[in-house]
Amino acid sequence: MINVSDRAVAEMKHFLSEGDDPEAAIHVFVAGACGCGSTHYGMAVGNEIPEAAHIFDIEGVRLVVDTESAPHLDGAEIDFRDDLMGRGFVIKNPNKASTGCGCGG
Repeated sequence: MINVSDRAVAEMKHFLSEGDDPEAAIHVFVAGACGCGSTHYGMAVGNEIPEAAHIFDIEGVRLVVDTESAPHLDGAEIDFRDDLMGRGFVIKNPNKASTGCGCGG
């Protein structure tokens, strides 16, 4: 369902290892960004997992996707970038959800 690059997996492992919760998982979701209906992606760390969530084990990293976000993230790829444009996780999605608000908000 979601592809995760080797670099992103390594960064997720590093990030989770700095926390004090061995049950922590990476939650990935799609949410509304502004009143114009644009969407964006979010990632959070937590250990509460909704009953109907999709849970993936990727090289020891638990990745959680809620059922509402799952259809929008099908085929997406999570990568990690560290360049002049910034440092952080990037979600590339063939389903065309944008990473920001198209209305300037």
